[in-house]
This record gives sequence, C-alpha cells and structure tokens, in this order.
Amino acid sequence: LQHHHHWVAAVRCTSATMPSVFGIMLATHLKKGEPGLDLKGPLSNYIKATYSDQEAREAEDDLVSIQKLRAEVLMASANASTPGMRDVLIRYYRALMGIANRFPISQEKGHANVHFTWYDAFRPSKKVSQANIHFEASAVIFNLAAVLNQAGLSCDRTVPDGLQHACKFFQEAAGAFAALREGEAGKVDSPRPADITPEALNAMERLMLAQAQECVYLKAVLDKKSSALVSRLAKQTQQLYEEVSHQLISPALAPYFDKAWAAHTQLKSSAYEVETLAQAAKGLRAEDKVTVEVSVLREAFSRCQGTKKLAKAVSADMVDSVNRVQEAITVALNKAEKENNSIYLQRVPNFADAGVSVQGALVVKSMLPALEGPADNLFSSLVPDSAAKALSRYSEMVDDVMRKQRDVMAAATDTARIKLKEWELPDTIEALDPRSAPNSLAANCLPSALLAELEEVQSVGGPSHLTGILAEIGEVRRGVDAELASAGVALEREATEDNEMRAMYGDKWRVSSSATSSKPYWDRISQYRTTVTQAGDSDAGIMKRLSEKEPAFRDLAIDTAALKMPRLQAPLVATTHDDPAQLVAGLRRNLAELQAMSSERAGMEEALKDLKAKDNILPKLMACNPQSHETLFATELRKYDPVSIDIGRNAAAQTELLHRVEEQNRAFRTVFDVVGWREACGASSAKVRETVATFRELVDHCAEGLRFYLGMQDVARKCRQEAEDWAFTRRVQRDETKQEIERRLRADEDEVLARRMSMAKVNTSGPPPPPGAPPGMYPHAPNNHTPPPPPHQPAPYQSGAHSGSAPPPPPHSDHSGTNAYQHSQSPQYPGPAPPGPQYSSQAPPAPQYSQPPPPSQAPQYGGHQQQYGAPSQQYGGHGAPQPPPPNYGSAAPQYGGQYGAQPPPAYPYGSYPPQQQQQYPPQAPGWGQLPQAPPQPYNYQ
Repeated sequence: LQHHHHWVAAVRCTSATMPSVFGIMLATHLKKGEPGLDLKGPLSNYIKATYSDQEAREAEDDLVSIQKLRAEVLMASANASTPGMRDVLIRYYRALMGIANRFPISQEKGHANVHFTWYDAFRPSKKVSQANIHFEASAVIFNLAAVLNQAGLSCDRTVPDGLQHACKFFQEAAGAFAALREGEAGKVDSPRPADITPEALNAMERLMLAQAQECVYLKAVLDKKSSALVSRLAKQTQQLYEEVSHQLISPALAPYFDKAWAAHTQLKSSAYEVETLAQAAKGLRAEDKVTVEVSVLREAFSRCQGTKKLAKAVSADMVDSVNRVQEAITVALNKAEKENNSIYLQRVPNFADAGVSVQGALVVKSMLPALEGPADNLFSSLVPDSAAKALSRYSEMVDDVMRKQRDVMAAATDTARIKLKEWELPDTIEALDPRSAPNSLAANCLPSALLAELEEVQSVGGPSHLTGILAEIGEVRRGVDAELASAGVALEREATEDNEMRAMYGDKWRVSSSATSSKPYWDRISQYRTTVTQAGDSDAGIMKRLSEKEPAFRDLAIDTAALKMPRLQAPLVATTHDDPAQLVAGLRRNLAELQAMSSERAGMEEALKDLKAKDNILPKLMACNPQSHETLFATELRKYDPVSIDIGRNAAAQTELLHRVEEQNRAFRTVFDVVGWREACGASSAKVRETVATFRELVDHCAEGLRFYLGMQDVARKCRQEAEDWAFTRRVQRDETKQEIERRLRADEDEVLARRMSMAKVNTSGPPPPPGAPPGMYPHAPNNHTPPPPPHQPAPYQSGAHSGSAPPPPPHSDHSGTNAYQHSQSPQYPGPAPPGPQYSSQAPPAPQYSQPPPPSQAPQYGGHQQQYGAPSQQYGGHGAPQPPPPNYGSAAPQYGGQYGAQPPPAYPYGSYPPQQQQQYPPQAPGWGQLPQAPPQPYNYQ
C-alpha cells in the first residue's frame, strides 16, 4: 500500500495465513540536508586565530575528513537503502561531538560561523538553517532512527527470524528517537523544527515500539503459541497504537502530521482490539466456556464494524482485510451458537457481565544504538587553554572531595580495627566454636610469643630439619673417612716400593726409610681419625636425644599445640543475670554488622572512582562562558554529594555500633572469665616452650657438628693431597737414586775390566801384516803395540755434594731438545776385548763443571702426580711441599759426548758419587722440618 503522501510508506505483508491489515507498518523518510556547506574554511580560520598556523596545517587532514564524511551523509540521505548508511551516520555523529568539544560554532564574534541547513522530514518543502552544531547532530540522529526504521521494514516478516530482526531494528529506532529527544534536540536554537520537538519525537518513539510489539505478536502466531499469550500480546499492541493515535491527534501535532498517520494508527488499534477478543474466544473454547465464547465473539463482531469504517478512510485493501477478519469471526460465532443451542442450552451473558478482561504484555523497550565512541582521533591535539585550565581546576576540586571522603572512610576503618584488637574480638568469639579452623584456633588460644616460636619451628621444617642435617653430617663424615683412607693408601704404597728397593740394592740404598719419613703423616691421619671417632660419639648422643624427643617435637605443629590448649567455655552455673548464649549471639550479630559496614565503605570508594572516571565536563566547559565556570563547577560537584552523605552516615552508624559492642564485650569477658582462660593457656604453654628450647638446642648442636665436619673435610682433603705429594716426591728421589746406583755399577764394572786387561799382559804378537798394509791397521801385529793409558786418578769424595745427575723426568714426559736427559750406557765391544788402558806421566785434565741450572729448570712438584717440569700448583693456599733445587757446585760433570758415550769419571775409583743436596721428603707446611738421614759413603767391594 502506498499512500498519496510521499512521507508515509506502507509495506504489505505477503503471508497468506493472516490478514494483511496485521502486516502493514509505517516508515519515516530521512531528513535531507542542503549541499555545498563549507566546514573546512571556518574551522581552519578559527584554529589559526585561536591556536596557530602550524596547528591549522596539522588539522588540515582532519578537516578534509569531516567535509568528506558530511558529503557521504548527504548523498546517503537521498536513499535510505545505501549500504553502510548506519555506520556512516554514527561516524559522522561522533565527529560532530569532537567538533563541539573544541570549536564554538555560532554567529558570535570569534566563533566559527557555520550555518547548517536541513529540510523537515514530514514537511519536505520547509527548511531550517542554524549556526548550531547540535542542530546538525539532531538531524544525523533523526536520520539514523529513520534508517533503522526502514531496515526493520525491509526484513522478511513472514518468517520468525525476519520478524525477530525487524523487532530489533524497531527497538533501536525507538532508542534513537528517545536519545534525540533527551539530548541534542534540547540544545537546538528556538524555534525548534517541528520534526524534532519533544512531542513529535515521543510519538515516533511510541510508534516504533508499537511496530516492534506487533512483530512479537506475529512471531507468536507463527510459532503457534497459546491463545492466552497471543491475546495478551495483541492487547499490548492495541494499547501502543492507541497511544500513538492520541498523540498524533493532539493539538501540538494534529496541524503538523497528515491525517493519514492518525487514520493508520486508529485502524491498527481497532484491528488489534478485535484480534484480542478473537484470540480470547479461542481460549474460552479450550476451557469449554461456550456461552462466554459466544458473548466475546459477538462483541468482536460488533467492534469489527467500527474497524471497517476506519478501513474505508485508509484504502480499499484495508477494507478487504477487515472483511476477511469479520468472516472468520462470523464462522466461529455461528459454530459456538449452534453448539450452545443444541448441546449446552445455556443463557449467553452480556459482554459487560461476562468478566472477560485481557491484560497486555509489553515485551519490547527502547534500545539506544552505539552512538558513543572514539571520533577517529580527530582534532585530538586541539584543546583550548581556558578549557584546559578550567578542567584542571575542576579536577583538583574533585580530588579534594575524594581525598576528604577517603580520609573519613580510612578513619572509620582504623577505629574499628583498633577497637576490636583491643577487645580481642572476634578471637574470643571464635575460640568458643569447637569447629573453628586450626589456624583460627591457634591464633586465639596460643600466646603470641609462643605462636611466633612455633611458626619459626615450622618454617625450618620441624623434626625433618634435624633429620636432614644429621643425614648431611653422615654424608660428609663418609667423605672424611674416604679422604683419610686415600692418604693411608698412598703412604702404604710408597712404603711397599721403598722396601722393594732396599731388598734389591741392600746396603747400597742409602735413602731414608719410609717408616721414618712418613711418620708425621701417619700421626696426622691417626689424630684425625681419633677426632672423627670422638665426633661420632657426639653424633650418637644427638641422635639418641632426637629419638627420645621426636614424639614431643611432632607436637610442635601449630595445630597440634593449639588442640592441647584449654578451651574457652560457658560457665556451668551463671553468676550474672546475663545469658551467655544471648551475649554471644548479640556479639556475633554486631560483628557481622561491622563487617557489612566495612564492605559498604569499600563499595562507596568504588562508586567515587566510577563517578570521577565518568566525570567529563570538557564539552560543557567549552560550551559555556568562562564567567559561568564557578557555577558549572558547583553544579557538577553536586553529583558527589549522595556518596559523601552515605559515607558520613556509615561512619556515624559505626560509632554507635562500636559503643554497643564495647558494652556487650565487657559482659562477655566477665561471664566467660576470659582473663582466667588466658592465664590457663599461658600455663599450658610452658611445656611447649621447653620443648621448643630443646629443639633449638639440638638444631644448634647439629649445625655445629655440620660445621665441624665441613672443616674436617677440608683438613682431610689437604692431608690426603700432602701425603700423595710426599709419595710422589719420594718416587722421584727413588728413581734418581736407582739410576745413579746403576750407573755406578756399570762404571765400576768398566773400570775393573780395564784394570784386568792392563794387568793381564796380553800377548800382542801375531801374524805379520800383509805386504803394503798401512801401519796401525793391524794392532795385534808385531811392532804395533800401543802402550796403555795411565791409570785414572779419582777425585776425592766430598760428603754432601751433588751426585751430578739431574732428576729424571716422570714416566711418559717429553723432554726433547737441549733439556733432554743424557743417559749413560755401557760401551759395546763388537770384536775382541779392547786393549788395556794407556798410562802417561801426566794426570788427565780436570773435568769442566757447568753452572747450576736456573730455577726455572729445577724440578717442581706442585700437586698430585705433578708432571716433571710443569709449573707448581697452589695447594691449600701454601703450595705443595717442594724439594730445593740441586746445588751442583763444582761437582757437576759436563756431558758433551754423544748419547751412549761414557763420561770421564770425576771421582776416585771405589768411591760413590756425592749425594744430592735435597731433602726427602720435603717439609710439610705447619709440621716443621722432617728428619733426614745423613748421606753415608758407599764403598764398593
């Protein structure tokens, strides 16, 4: 159906199962704006005049965005079905709010002079122009409501989902009209345009709600809901349309709205009144109330005649729709009358006496669209100085109000806490309840000092802490025993090797015995083992005491100790007129009320924070004159008065309640003898304190034992290291001595062989040499005998001198090059025995001796199994025992021959080389000089 008025449109319901009169709804056209408005120029000029040219250049893009957005709104206003029209309107509205907060738009001097022009939605030929940003915002919200209205009409209202979506759109349209009426429309300059007056906007809101309610009714019919529910929904729809009809024919709107609007709403109201009666009749039939059904159907038929008259004023299609409704009512009425006349034979009451009354069910409401939100960060850097200063001052005033109220609440909270702590509440009340939690019971029964001690015991782990320390002590002690055992093994191994050398060389082995040299080390090991044995006795005593006291230590748990304390109980015989049960109940009730007051204060503080968070008066500051700021501040601060009054009332009520609690607590302590109970708890806690003292004593003993064993572990490790270093040094000395003895033996054998050959007077005659043989080619030939060399004169023996051999490197060490040790080897004779020595009248030249090697070449023994020639390692902060470097003096021979050649002897025949001036074993740190056997001359037999 299309009325001849172009501002009203109706949509025919295509459903064949319901009368079309119930599917026809109204749509509101959008307001149209005047194109060609320049927003950019006036706003840019205002920015330059108020702020700076730089600010104007920075706001250039925002101004272009605003201009473009308004052009999109005007273009979409010509066609409400433009996709995204709703979002465009909401974005433009938010941008307008950003402009309103920063730019005063009016005809006053110094303001941005922008005139907005819009045509009337119901009188399109009439236009209004105002220099007011709120007029522009009002037109935008009105068009948003119209777009939502037409979105609801475009839904498929023949199916339940379509009806549900249409209902939502109608409710949002109603919310937009209501927001416009309560907000921007009230800020428009007078006289207001007729389409945004409160009366017109209220009528539009109620019309949108009526159509939303009608969608709910139609969906209930499609869902085949009960007749009782459908009749209530129809009744509410009738009432809403009737309300709209009355508003449209009111003196304020009748001259403005076309009569077709009132005719349509009157028709809808009448049709739904008939539908209400028809649905009520169906419910009566289900209840077998045939006579009442007949009465209701007759009333529906009668009112349908009035509906037909209203339909004739609308269109012929509406008349046809009402006729179909009348036919359905007539069929139902004839059937009911026939059944009553043939079966029930009862008198049909009048409708007024039938007592049929249907109450409407309103299930829709106005829903505001999401208008609030960020304005795409437009002009975010532009805030007037006056507004910023005024806003800062207002913020300080708000902070002062909140600070005062917080102080009041904090004082009330502190007072209650201090008083309750002084009165021992609610501890004494909770001590009465045998079902109290263990933690609460401990805090109530145990003295504070004992509770702190028990908490300390639990914090370290209780008896398990002692067990853990003892286990650690055992582990460390086993490490000490292992270190001492390793030291003994090293000493025993060295003694075994020394005995083997003595058995091999007999009297030639002049090195001091291991039993003598290792005695200090064995003494130390014995001393340490004795000390560890004594410490073990102390450990056994601690473990014995722990096993004896362990059951008592288990009772040091806070819960266990609290359960053994005396309990606070009501007296068996009342000594006062106060009933103990009533005293306890009164105290519990008052304490609960105190807790509720404290929670209420917390809610009040949150309310203050919410008020401050929502307190944005910047738009109002920028809209009003600076002279009115104080008045505005006073008005805005009144919003905090209700919360402030509630806070003061809460504090006063708490003070009065604390007085009552004090009186009740005084009587409670007298009746229950709280003082005597505290004294009994103190007496019972003496034994627990004694057990705590024993526990601490054992902890101290265990800690001391652990410190002892840790120190002993370091000492034993050092002892083992020194024993191994001593054994290694002895091994090096033994190897040197062994090599020297073997070298002497080889030299003596060579000397004896040479003497025997010279004294044997070997026959030198032999066959003559061949003819032409050179002289000396055949030494055994006649006339070729060479006299033996003169006997060698050995050097006198010097006691204590160095043997002349450098200490050998350890096994597998690499000492090639100039530092390689030159071993002497026995000469190899390939043929017959060489001739005897030749004697001369002059003694051989004295051997040349080299200077002592630099300290860097002396052997260093620093650590376990130290490699020969490696740098010494620090041990125990003092270094390993090291032998002094050998003093070669004038007795060190020069070995200049090839490897394997026999060096000339530098000592007399039959004497042994002087001993090295080294001390074996080296001096142990902290133990003094070890005894050393003086070297003895070795006479070879």
